[in-house]
Amino acid sequence: MNIIVLGPQGSGKGTQAEILAKKYNLEHIEMGKFLREVAKLDTKLGHHIHETINLQGKLVDDITLKKVLHVKLADLPREQGIIFDGVPRRQDQLSYFEDAMREFGRKIGAVIDIKIPDEESVNRISKRRICRKSEHVLILGKDVKSEEEKCPICGSEIFQRIDDTPERIKTRLEIYHKDTKEVLDFYRDKGLLIEIDGVGSVEEVSDRIMKKISALVKKISLECHPGLRAGI
Repeated sequence: MNIIVLGPQGSGKGTQAEILAKKYNLEHIEMGKFLREVAKLDTKLGHHIHETINLQGKLVDDITLKKVLHVKLADLPREQGIIFDGVPRRQDQLSYFEDAMREFGRKIGAVIDIKIPDEESVNRISKRRICRKSEHVLILGKDVKSEEEKCPICGSEIFQRIDDTPERIKTRLEIYHKDTKEVLDFYRDKGLLIEIDGVGSVEEVSDRIMKKISALVKKISLECHPGLRAGI
């Protein structure tokens, strides 16, 4: 089973992807995290990615994403299911993403779109802080009370990402809504899109997703083993 999880900044798609990965033993491919790791490197590619995602608040170019995607897919056995977190996010990415999936003998079984209002996205991300040592995600006002506090998990300093300010978030949201619409429409036309209300607790949103995915898994199981339908 191969699944895509999409959603605007702050929708909790990363958290929900992790929950699904553990539940169904899926490889979690989080392109954003990988790109942030590369952005820290003192290389031409690292500088390019840092400039794009941290300073400009934009998505990286397709050539870079294409190379990263192929490396990731080539590393995994075909029978290992994957959950793609935040990719593909626009039409041109969709084209080479689908080509890569076919090249590696894979197909997408479901696309989960976690939906939240823009105001909620700005509110959530503006409160997000990261610890320098282990990149634990913390919420200002909940996990830590002030910028001066240390990470309660590992004790390291905390900071706000450059692209997590309200201005950067609004820019990213504009890009997301404009570019991702065609991707969502593509998978909606294929009958693979599952739209989820992302407002609520992590557990509430997860429960909504699990109900949809459980029904899908049951359907796939019956299609692969028709004898189960007849009670054989």
